[in-house]
Amino acid sequence: MKEQHNFSHQATILPVVDMKRSVNFYTNSLQFELAFSWGEPLSYVVLKQGGVSIHLTRGNGVYKPSGDHCSLYIFVYDIDKIYNHCVKNNVNIINPLGLRDYNMKDFDIKDPDGHIISFGMGA
Repeated sequence: MKEQHNFSHQATILPVVDMKRSVNFYTNSLQFELAFSWGEPLSYVVLKQGGVSIHLTRGNGVYKPSGDHCSLYIFVYDIDKIYNHCVKNNVNIINPLGLRDYNMKDFDIKDPDGHIISFGMGA
């Protein structure tokens, strides 16, 4: 019998420069719900959409996201619906929706802090 690990779940934590701007982007442009907030001024939040959780922390200005690869890949059920919502809400799409040779239909966006987030579903 295979050994069972004691992992429960994960959290992707992204440092941001302007917490209010980032919360506004994730809740309004990407339709995440604010599930938890902490600090005054606001220094940590948890955003949720379905089974996906993104944590934002107030950055110290030293960390810069990579412009070369994604910070987070989110698997979705209806890629066309997500893509159309992003287009309608003027989200910064840096790689348009397309069918990839790795058998995924996906696209990439860049959030206000430069984090690249990919949305995809199996082709």
